[in-house]
Amino acid sequence: MKAAPVFILKPALFQKVKLDEQERAGLLTHPYLMAAFASTATSSPIHRGVLLSRGVLGRTLPAPPAAVAPLAPDLHAGLTTRERVSLQTSPKSCQMCHAMINSLGYTLEHFDAVDRFRKDEKGKPIDATGTYQTRSGDTVTFTGARSLATYLAGSEETHSAFIQQLFHYLVKQPIRAFGSRELTELRDFFVHHNFNMRKLMVEVIASSALTPRQARPKAQGAAIPVAAGH
Repeated sequence: MKAAPVFILKPALFQKVKLDEQERAGLLTHPYLMAAFASTATSSPIHRGVLLSRGVLGRTLPAPPAAVAPLAPDLHAGLTTRERVSLQTSPKSCQMCHAMINSLGYTLEHFDAVDRFRKDEKGKPIDATGTYQTRSGDTVTFTGARSLATYLAGSEETHSAFIQQLFHYLVKQPIRAFGSRELTELRDFFVHHNFNMRKLMVEVIASSALTPRQARPKAQGAAIPVAAGH
């Protein structure tokens, strides 16, 4: 009786590839990040825009008023991803949030679903321009990932959002529970120490250990516990 043939799959060979620094923007355009916030076969300005709005800039986004299925690319074969998303979110009720979400997400449209850099889609040049209205009301214009990254790196909104998330991760408590000045003082520390994350982490731990948390106000009429024996 002949033995069954054995097939051995050889692992794919990996090799270093040097990416064009003029096209990339560090962590912001990392392949894992771009692929994680994309659809199966297309980019997703909405998912990427939500990441930038909530995760990077610390903006609050309410839940959508209704669940809406995304438009299938096959139904609008001639439209680019940007055009299709713009069409779907064009109603006024959508624009309350998507005016910010989409415009931020569009700045990453040079990167497809697996982070390959592209200059065109559907035979049309990629439009990676976008805008952002800051908390103070100023409007900032971007021409792609690099200009977006430059703005985010110097934005107080980005610094504050990062510190709040790091604080919550390390201390397991919201930063506001440690006083109204905690965020401002940590942000000043971060800037003064040239954005050194290791020093910031040490300062967060030390500061939270030495700062008493604000006690919750007792409900009116609530019983006050008395120590045993009193």
